[in-house]
Amino acid sequence: MVILTRSQKELMREFYSLSLQQVVLNKSQRNRIWHFYKANKEIPQEFNLQRICPALFNEILRALNNNSNIQSAVFSECSFAQTLANMLNLQVFTDYRNNHAYLQAEIVELLETYNMFPRYIYSNEEQSRVLIQAGGCNGVDSALISVVDYNVFTIEFKEAGAKSSEPDLPKYGEDGKLLITEEFKQNYPQFVNMLSEHIGYNVFENMGHNENNFSPENIKTAISNNYNAKKFADVICTEDINGYLVMIPANQISQWARLQGEIRTAWRNSYDVWTPNRLVRHIEENDGTIQNNVVSIPSSSLTTSQPRGGLGISRYKINNLFFIRAENVNIKSGKTIFNMDSVRQLNPTITAKMFFDGLDVNDVKNYYKGEL
Repeated sequence: MVILTRSQKELMREFYSLSLQQVVLNKSQRNRIWHFYKANKEIPQEFNLQRICPALFNEILRALNNNSNIQSAVFSECSFAQTLANMLNLQVFTDYRNNHAYLQAEIVELLETYNMFPRYIYSNEEQSRVLIQAGGCNGVDSALISVVDYNVFTIEFKEAGAKSSEPDLPKYGEDGKLLITEEFKQNYPQFVNMLSEHIGYNVFENMGHNENNFSPENIKTAISNNYNAKKFADVICTEDINGYLVMIPANQISQWARLQGEIRTAWRNSYDVWTPNRLVRHIEENDGTIQNNVVSIPSSSLTTSQPRGGLGISRYKINNLFFIRAENVNIKSGKTIFNMDSVRQLNPTITAKMFFDGLDVNDVKNYYKGEL
């Protein structure tokens, strides 16, 4: 038996009563734009982004003006939001960051209760209905709001292969063994069961290796519970195998996606080194020396990495856990020299992934037909 909440029924009933539409920029097009931007630091002209997907045009322009990188997932989020706005006939586009007066203060305050901060607004001519594309790591991607009665539908945009969320794990000790804390249990209850399966997992012994062995039920719990607490979503919008926008209930993702869990021993967020003894050991293993807190290590012992979405060298890696940002390094006579205090340590993360393999919007529409 299919059970939908009142909000899910109302929003999905409207969505599936409309003519289905293909995403304004399909996956292949988004990839082409992203790679073009990455290589040329320009906005490609062939797609007429300012008209077809103004949010994406603005995001790229902002990245260019700030000399910053842009993640490929942003391309999907903007494309999905624009497609949904087109379907709902919300044709007035506003960059909220350049026009704060466009939204009523009450709407902004309402969004803040969902940990959402407006970026782009899609509205009808009367401004009685708005689709808000939002930012903020603790909130969902979008909200559809009736301005008259403040009725809110929350929407998450996900690529066909995506993560639910990816929090840092509690910092391990010099022994490298994963642990669980009360703070983690409180902040990320959806991942407690998954993490509990690997307490004692040794990060130092598994550098560069990602752990994917989890109970299917625990992965399902992590995903289904991810969108029913602080980060609440009524529905998920993604792209089907034919490029159509599709909407599914956020608490029924496992019905439509192949699920996978993962612990990454080193990913994304870095901190001041919290296992200094282990750092010294790794430096010495790479034929490095330490004198007066200054490290000298053969450059051939280090690897480099590029900035996300950019070119050049962003960091020098001692190994998969420890690195130094490029601006804190001097290269001299085949040696890489840096201060010990400049070293950063990457923290493990945990996530649950969803892969919408073979998803067809018509299958979803037919499945929920009796409830809508």
